[in-house]
Amino acid sequence: MKLTPAQLAKHLQGPLAPVYVVSGDEPLLCQEACDAIRQACRERDFGERQVFNAEANFDWGLLLEAGA
Repeated sequence: MKLTPAQLAKHLQGPLAPVYVVSGDEPLLCQEACDAIRQACRERDFGERQVFNAEANFDWGLLLEAGA
């Protein structure tokens, strides 16, 4: 589901999704979204985080393996 920065705060008050993909043209907005997601996870005692940077030649199989 695609969320705007304004919608993200409300979304994070409910059940969290298993995966979040953050992208955009504004680095500050992306950073703020990541910070908000991490904060919501910390409040729910999540202790593990995996970060994948999808650049040229990214192996999407790694992402699938991480979710298995």
